[in-house]
Amino acid sequence: MKQTFDVTGMTCAACSARVEKATRAVPGVADVAVNLLKNSMDISFDDGAEPSAVTVAVEAAVDKAGYG
Repeated sequence: MKQTFDVTGMTCAACSARVEKATRAVPGVADVAVNLLKNSMDISFDDGAEPSAVTVAVEAAVDKAGYG
């Protein structure tokens, strides 16, 4: 399963790398693709992961990294 998130506050490649690193650390995330130009991020969930719980954790991780 995949989900797309809007990410605010990214201005450079280092920002998108930071968002990607923070998101990859969340349990239940299988893959992450951050698009700086679209200010978005696509994530794939691990098999058996609860999408709603992973979504909350991803949002918290991105927020903790300093982005919205």
